[in-house]
Amino acid sequence: MNRLSDRVALVTGASSGIGNAIAAAFGREGASVVVADVRREPKLDGERSVFGKLDDADAESRYVETDVTDEEDVQAAVETAVTEFGGLDILVNNAGIYYQYEAHETPTEAFDEIQAVNLRGTFLCSKAAVPALRDSVNPKIINLSSILGLVGDGKSAAYCASKGGVSNLTRGMALDYADDEINVNALAPGIIKTAQNAEWRENDPELLADWERRTPWPRFGDPEDVADAAVFLASDRSDFVTGHVLSVDGGWTAQ
Repeated sequence: MNRLSDRVALVTGASSGIGNAIAAAFGREGASVVVADVRREPKLDGERSVFGKLDDADAESRYVETDVTDEEDVQAAVETAVTEFGGLDILVNNAGIYYQYEAHETPTEAFDEIQAVNLRGTFLCSKAAVPALRDSVNPKIINLSSILGLVGDGKSAAYCASKGGVSNLTRGMALDYADDEINVNALAPGIIKTAQNAEWRENDPELLADWERRTPWPRFGDPEDVADAAVFLASDRSDFVTGHVLSVDGGWTAQ
């Protein structure tokens, strides 16, 4: 515990799913957390509010309504961390969307939206955060890629393109900021039980069976599995790790 004591974290897409779990875990580890999301409360009614979790941990937190495709919103989120908590130590670029289409059937608007949120949003948040991170003693950037940023899959061309971009953006930024000692890494989750895939898990038995077949571990992941890896990448224990994409996928990409 307290591996992130006295640090300030900004987590995008932190109201639901993986972002919710990461923000809560950071709070339990002693960080103050800026929750940056387009909504304050989770997507699904059954999911517990991140602010309840942070309150339980006695963690300081602030909510900033943030569209990661909007530069002014992104800058406001970073400024909230600096003005409210005195700086920024950890940026987690978690906000993301996913639509399923074969490449030739993908509406151009959907392709553009996926790139705007998943890839451009990661870039914009990082761009805004770097000046503040340079003032930190322990600066970390953690991007959320995906197994589909490492391998391909059907009906996911636009998403694969966006997350592949996140993976290589991570490597490029790691080189840009090595002299500043800003660690830049990414997480590549596999099938994690979140609001984003709940409808498919509940209503598409063929897809569910395919996911189970392709995940060697005998269960799907929970958001907390990704949060545990995020705590490691945000902590001092990862100080010599940069430019790495860490799979949290139950063995999906090991095949």
